Amino acid sequence: MTFKNILLFLLFSLLIYNIKRIIFYIRNYNEIKEIHFKKRTKLDLTKLTKISNGRFVFGLAEYLRFKSEFYYDKEYLYVINTKNQVVKHKISEITEVSKTSIIINDRRVWKIIINEKIIYKLTNNDTLSNNNFNYFLDKVNENINSTIDSNWLW
Repeated sequence: MTFKNILLFLLFSLLIYNIKRIIFYIRNYNEIKEIHFKKRTKLDLTKLTKISNGRFVFGLAEYLRFKSEFYYDKEYLYVINTKNQVVKHKISEITEVSKTSIIINDRRVWKIIINEKIIYKLTNNDTLSNNNFNYFLDKVNENINSTIDSNWLW
């Protein structure tokens, strides 16, 4: 065996040996991050429903302006930007939710207009087992003054 193969074997063995510690560290890091976010914003993300697909990588977010993650509850739409600042909008203030012509990774880009002034764009996180965005559309549709794209599914 060459030195390179021995080194790879040792690194792989260390990884396997410490996999539980690595997983624990990642979980702990995420919990601490969530606790700090909750202290700063007074929001518990576990009680909110996520409707966005998340932030894009490789500069695509800058081009398409997807810099936020979207959550909602019974009354509000929460927009959390990359600096973890929270903007809160009443769902009753949403005037339009419609599809755009853009598709990224087989996900349709949606446009949310609030009070005909504020426009957000997002890709939803709907899968076969997750209908959060459809529930959000139903919640918005409860408002008489809102307009939703008539072909919301696929």
